[in-house]
Amino acid sequence: MAEDAERTEAPRRRRIWEALADDIPYLAIIVLGLVGTSWTSIARSPTTTYWVVMTPVFAAICIYSGWRHIEPGARMGMVLTQILQWVAFLIAMDLVTVTDTRGVLNANGTGLMLLTLLALGVFVSGLHLRSWKLCVTGAFLAISVPVAAWVQRAALLLLLIGVAVIALFVLYWWFSDRLRGKEA
Repeated sequence: MAEDAERTEAPRRRRIWEALADDIPYLAIIVLGLVGTSWTSIARSPTTTYWVVMTPVFAAICIYSGWRHIEPGARMGMVLTQILQWVAFLIAMDLVTVTDTRGVLNANGTGLMLLTLLALGVFVSGLHLRSWKLCVTGAFLAISVPVAAWVQRAALLLLLIGVAVIALFVLYWWFSDRLRGKEA
């Protein structure tokens, strides 16, 4: 009897972890975006290198997300469109961080502008790729912008809250797996 429960419990645990693994790319966009915004706000200096390095990561996550929603014959066109879209994001980000906007925007304003651009890029990718998870990720990032503007140094606070929420979800799944294991 206990062996039967163990056999049925193992696939269920695997499905939970697989579902969590499917959402990791979207959580990564949120965490990396908030880290970049926090770094920009705290460093008080241009963090162009961070965004230049992270932009291909965001593009790769979007391409990965859309790959299964696109017919095989249209995948290369989707990849090209995503690359061009994220190059446009990179150019817009560069305009915000390198040009004379530094004299107009303070570090917090620059960080919020970059977060707004990221939210727009992710949301538009979600629309183009018909990926509701990317749209929700972009919407979450967009909602983070006014919250960060409203609360002083909220970018760091949002990062900590995001990390705490992710940790709580992981702990919840881990404890629920353990409790189910003890019940069996």
